[in-house]
Amino acid sequence: MSPGVLPEELIIEVLSILPVKSILRFKCVCKPWESLISDPFFVQKHLHLSQKSNTHLALILCKPHVKTVCFFNDRDCYYYDRDSCVVPFSLNTLLLNPSITITILPQHRLRYKRCFRVIGSINGLLCLFNSRISLDGSDDRNTYFRFWNPATKKISQKLGSITHPNSHPYFGPDNKSNYLRFAFGYDNSSDTYKVVAFCPNEVRIFSFGDNVWKNIQRFPVVPYFRVALVRHKEQRLNEGVYLSGTVNSLAIPNFKYFWMEYEYKDFPAIDQFVIISLDLGTETYNQLLLPRDLVEVPTILPTISVLRDCLCFSYHIKTTHFAIWMMMDFGVQESWTQFLNISYAVQIDYESPRFRYDHLLYPLCLSEDDDTIILASSHEEQAFLYNWRDNRVEKTRITNHVLWMFSPNYIESLVSTC
Repeated sequence: MSPGVLPEELIIEVLSILPVKSILRFKCVCKPWESLISDPFFVQKHLHLSQKSNTHLALILCKPHVKTVCFFNDRDCYYYDRDSCVVPFSLNTLLLNPSITITILPQHRLRYKRCFRVIGSINGLLCLFNSRISLDGSDDRNTYFRFWNPATKKISQKLGSITHPNSHPYFGPDNKSNYLRFAFGYDNSSDTYKVVAFCPNEVRIFSFGDNVWKNIQRFPVVPYFRVALVRHKEQRLNEGVYLSGTVNSLAIPNFKYFWMEYEYKDFPAIDQFVIISLDLGTETYNQLLLPRDLVEVPTILPTISVLRDCLCFSYHIKTTHFAIWMMMDFGVQESWTQFLNISYAVQIDYESPRFRYDHLLYPLCLSEDDDTIILASSHEEQAFLYNWRDNRVEKTRITNHVLWMFSPNYIESLVSTC
């Protein structure tokens, strides 16, 4: 090796641990480095290291305003109930200082990307959603998606167009049996990103790359849907949680629970729920049972989430506790373990007259030392930092308007959007 020349193996190791912003600058050093950084092997190596070392949270921020109609050509318009923004943000910063102000830049605004909602975030890619409303006199509604990498600032063209005759997929259907919900996932076996569209009557999958929709066998049970409450009516929970090549949703045999909006009675009992798990590789289903001996009849929406690569089931126990169960071995019912059972007396002021109706809690993530969990709350524009070892809770004090309940996990990556 000549003096001053590093072996390629060492260059790869050094570059792969750098932030995306720095790596993109080094593409200008020389053509071999540009070729190296664009190589799929290097992209995957950097992604793998990012998954191990970086923990981020994509915060969806909103500024409420009067609904506007934006015309982009002579025929189509786009409705925005909120001027939404997505800001990649380090969780470690939040744990160290719960009182901050988040800087919002123009590139964070979904409006400039002609989208208004995030379906999900995987491997540094965000799946964005929009619905185009035709002005030609027909009742057709057309939905499309775009894939956006905030780190590289690259965004795809419009993809996955679906027409919804006589039924709007977002603002509310005329025929609720045709209502489509969406989830974002990744097929590990084929290295393919997929969007799942489903309702009680059909399931479709859009594969990024093939850029086509195809119908698969519909769900054997009815996905449990309910609009999230308080002021953010357009956001929804339980639309599909991604884990290890699968999309998972709460489901129930009874169709009447598919569409629930501002209805606080006649909840199904916990033991009626199952988790429907769609394998994105085989495009087949499994039904996962919840922990045994749960007989509670919830008055607040139960949810599923992912913490530390484990599927979690969360629900409120009467008006006293919030419980989180973890499936330690995915797909094995006997591996369900109660992770936390949090008393409202410690964690939150339960006396609010609105709490018993609309106060949802949702686990966002765990700290690196596993001592603190960040819980989103629909009751306030805050999140809770709960340290169970000290039995102590602290509220965030962020001056921005934050939709904590719908803030997907995020890591930086070099993954391409095309």
